[in-house]
Amino acid sequence: MRPHYPVMLNEILKILQKNKKKIIVDCTFGCGGYSNKILEFFPQNKIIAIDRDIEVKKFAKELEKKYFKRFFFINDKFSNLEKIVNNYQDEIGFYIFDFGISSFQLDNYSRGFSFNSEDKLDMRMGNNSISAYEILNEAPFQDLSSIIKIFGEDNDHKKIANEIVNSRKIKTIHSTKDFRNLIIKAKGNRYYKKDPCTKTFQAIRMIVNQELSEIFNALKFALDFSKAGTGLVAVTFHSLEDKIVKKIFNITKDSLQNPSRYLPQINSKKNESSFLEKINLKPITPSKEEIATNYRSRSAKMRSVLKQGNGKLHIERKMLNMERFFFLEEKYNI
Repeated sequence: MRPHYPVMLNEILKILQKNKKKIIVDCTFGCGGYSNKILEFFPQNKIIAIDRDIEVKKFAKELEKKYFKRFFFINDKFSNLEKIVNNYQDEIGFYIFDFGISSFQLDNYSRGFSFNSEDKLDMRMGNNSISAYEILNEAPFQDLSSIIKIFGEDNDHKKIANEIVNSRKIKTIHSTKDFRNLIIKAKGNRYYKKDPCTKTFQAIRMIVNQELSEIFNALKFALDFSKAGTGLVAVTFHSLEDKIVKKIFNITKDSLQNPSRYLPQINSKKNESSFLEKINLKPITPSKEEIATNYRSRSAKMRSVLKQGNGKLHIERKMLNMERFFFLEEKYNI
């Protein structure tokens, strides 16, 4: 198994120097790379770490022993932030999200994220019942085509969906290797800069784990209910993740001067309006040195904001103009 490298760790530690509160919430614990370094660099802080994957508890136990009374792990989805941190809002200084799949999950062939596993299709990150096996063997052609087109942004979506449907009539699609072979068959022998299976694998994984709905619900709670001065850092790895984060983080003071119908109005009398101040005006990307050490970081973007004011931002899903994504996720949210 490859070593785990927390993406843009130094840049995140630099941002956290702005923190003036006691608790930092690591919403995507993974192998604990961020939590471990934050606890080391900021001895005055506590961490609440969250992860839906039960298998990462072994990493959490190491930190619980090392940082007794400063580290607390919750095995849950980060979309359930409200019930996890509701009693600590006054003490939370930062929320940190790393939306990528961890090396721990990618390199464990039994999890079904790898392109060449002989194990049964899975792709579940944890705390959800439906797997890639059910999606590929049961979803109708039109849904498969839409999923691959919308979530994978793959122009060959109809060809791939047709190949899936025809293949499973003959034999159940059992492993990720089976899945990979039929994608390549559908696409034909063409040259690709990236692995030709990347987009379709991404699409199925996102549906299985309800990834965009998870992101939206978590960001909405963290920003609507956090107190003034609370920061949020989000690391994304593909365009759909970044699209949601970018749209929500663009609720800035300037945008409120000419608000759209979806953005909150400024209430000068009660001084209850809130907005987001960007810590970095443009997204931060990994250095060449980091990419050389950890090639999986190459597509990462980091955005960060500070909330100004104690009021709600009134973030609504319709402001994202992404209902077709959420509709498909909800259809397969079992």
